[in-house]
Amino acid sequence: MITQEPIHVKIAEFILALNVPEDVSFVLDGGFEGFLAERSAAAEEREIERERSAFAEASVDERADLRIFCHVGCANAPKSWGKEIYSAENEEQALWTIYEADGGICIHVNDSEELTRLQHIAFYQEEKQEWTIYSDLNANQELESLRYPMLPLILYYLTTKTESLLVHASGVFDGEHGRIFSGFSGVGKSTMAGIWESAGAMLINDDRLMLRKLDGRWWMFNTPMYYTDVPKKAPLDFIYLPFHHPENTYERGNGIQMSMRFMAHCIQHGYNAAHVQWHLNQLMDISTEIPITRLGVVPNAEVLTFIKQHEQA
Repeated sequence: MITQEPIHVKIAEFILALNVPEDVSFVLDGGFEGFLAERSAAAEEREIERERSAFAEASVDERADLRIFCHVGCANAPKSWGKEIYSAENEEQALWTIYEADGGICIHVNDSEELTRLQHIAFYQEEKQEWTIYSDLNANQELESLRYPMLPLILYYLTTKTESLLVHASGVFDGEHGRIFSGFSGVGKSTMAGIWESAGAMLINDDRLMLRKLDGRWWMFNTPMYYTDVPKKAPLDFIYLPFHHPENTYERGNGIQMSMRFMAHCIQHGYNAAHVQWHLNQLMDISTEIPITRLGVVPNAEVLTFIKQHEQA
């Protein structure tokens, strides 16, 4: 049985409404704690109205950008998926596999710590903006419907319908400008974030960011991680693609050239041409508004002065 009032999670100003069973212990890991949206007075009023009306639909929440229906047991999922259309693999083992399904897709998600074990079977209906997730209970007999990597998958599909992107990057805000440092592992994203943080800047996140265009401007947001944090938001003013170098260098390129380099660090699956084109459109929009720069870095505090001087040039 599904509870009447959903649990609301607010990520990058998206509202996710989780409808969970009332006869099982439902948990979100500690990284979600700061992202739980408080129950509003309007929600209280809606519950009162539902109690007065026998015809109210308990699972519908008009405030939500996305509705997620959580169920126990992969074995209970309807066997309604079709042919395989994409598989994300780590060496020879699939992390997750995507299949065709009526009205959308079905994703089989394996346990990130034990890839031979199926963890979730999730159905996504794009037009309805609804997920239905069947998950096996954890070792404590608790339901963890958003256990990694389920949440990043959900956020990814939000970026295929909205002016947004998920990107491997660290982000900082010094009170005046927001900057992200994007690249593959080992290029210095976390190092740069740490240098800025040591100088008093606010660290938005040092690994994964969601970028959103709101009211005509691009912003960066953190998302729930494995550690406890609070929601953070900052304007996006500069994008850097850092790399280790014997001296600090600053190379600002043209829109197409730098957009393609930046796109390599955006999270995308690539199997759906419409999604790829949508993300490309977002990247081209970003490149017309925000400078993208290759940054050769000597990782010490002097690089901050170097960056600021070149930003003003």
